[in-house]
Amino acid sequence: MDKINIIRMVEQKIERAISDFGMENKLNGVLVGYSGGADSSALLFYMQKYAQEHGIYIAAVHVNHCIRGEEADRDEEFCRRTCKLLGIPLFVERVDVPALAKETGRGIEDAARFARYRIFRSIIDTNENLRHIALAHHADDNMETIIFNMLRGTGTRGLTGIPPVRGERVIRPLIYCTKSEIIGYCIANDISYINDTTNNDIDYTRNYIRNEIVPRLTRINPAPEVALSRLSTILRNDDVYIQRQALKFMQEHEISTSCSRSLIAEQDPAIQTRLIRYMYDNYASLIQKEKRDYSPLDFNHIYSVLHMITGSACHAQVSLPQRICAAVHGDSFIFMDEEEHFEKYCSQPEFHCDLKYGVNKIPEINATVTLAQSPVPEYEEKSRNVYKIFIHEKIAVDKIKGNIFIRSRQAGDTITVNGMTKLTKKLYCEKKIPLDKRGLLPVFCDDEGIILIPTVAIRDGVCASDEKEAIHIYYAFGGEEID
Repeated sequence: MDKINIIRMVEQKIERAISDFGMENKLNGVLVGYSGGADSSALLFYMQKYAQEHGIYIAAVHVNHCIRGEEADRDEEFCRRTCKLLGIPLFVERVDVPALAKETGRGIEDAARFARYRIFRSIIDTNENLRHIALAHHADDNMETIIFNMLRGTGTRGLTGIPPVRGERVIRPLIYCTKSEIIGYCIANDISYINDTTNNDIDYTRNYIRNEIVPRLTRINPAPEVALSRLSTILRNDDVYIQRQALKFMQEHEISTSCSRSLIAEQDPAIQTRLIRYMYDNYASLIQKEKRDYSPLDFNHIYSVLHMITGSACHAQVSLPQRICAAVHGDSFIFMDEEEHFEKYCSQPEFHCDLKYGVNKIPEINATVTLAQSPVPEYEEKSRNVYKIFIHEKIAVDKIKGNIFIRSRQAGDTITVNGMTKLTKKLYCEKKIPLDKRGLLPVFCDDEGIILIPTVAIRDGVCASDEKEAIHIYYAFGGEEID
């Protein structure tokens, strides 16, 4: 194929991608990711041509990852010279990716990608002339991504490959072009570029796929990147439709970061997984001001959350990236900050108090326990109007073994009810006592064990049948103190 036809073919593919994925409105104020390689050099050349024809502003950004020493410095200098020659403003940033990978626990490839996108966002956010980011991912990159995601056990979204448009900012005009076509475009236009020698290092996963797996695929199909590009397009259309249905469902039920657990459990699996992902993303967006680095949910995260939602546990939680937890409490399903969730649902005040007749204060939970030898109707009437929680129980005096005291609940607590010894944790669940309210219900004990837990259980045989032989226990919480 001659030079003119190569140029025409590649630019037609670029124009088709721009049209198919609605990039036209994003081709203004464009920051071009520029590594100096063939892909980004071809993209920069095309964007400069487009900018001159349409009168738009473009700039370039080069990120030196400090991985390849002198070679990385050579690439940086090449990009500086080229942009100066073309008259294109260039931003250059240096990031010690090996140090970042060690600090964050990420792999080198993941840390490099993370650093690049953080820099891209920062430049866009601080330069009013720039609105969008153009990256040089192409059909071969898309193929490698699909293979990589497939081997990780991805879902439909992962099999759609690299999104041609990501959010409101990122566009990939070369997504329909193959690597060989891009190199042909560079040669036809006399575009200079440099080669990254680490592209041959198969210790990197993508390089292994590119250099070892893809050549074997060509024995089955001489153009696997075209076949997988077709697959990603079909799956992307299906995924977009299902996403819309999930978003429509969220809007109809006014779901953001929490909802009814049963509501999710009733939906088809395709909707369930997307609801979980969208709710997580909604909560993640709320904490962006805290400078937490966004991390998406993977297959294991989503299905752990789904298993929790559809499981039988009354209260459970799953730890997720960004110190977020998903939790179920009764029929409620929520996303919360891990520390906030612990403080609300898992922590509880510790207390122990020997009881005497009269008013016994429990400052740890802002409550009082009053013991009386006979009913106090006026006290009960006044208390019910003042306190958020008010409970009156009658215990037979002759059934008490030793002293009465109260304490906070403990792991492994049991009580004998209906002839059976039961874990109090199970009784809390059966009575549907919210997790964050359990610590407000003191455990009443004598020397033999638990006597009662207000609203939860009373030990067999201790209920008073005769008020004259009873201890009247009044428990009040959540209001002003009664004199």
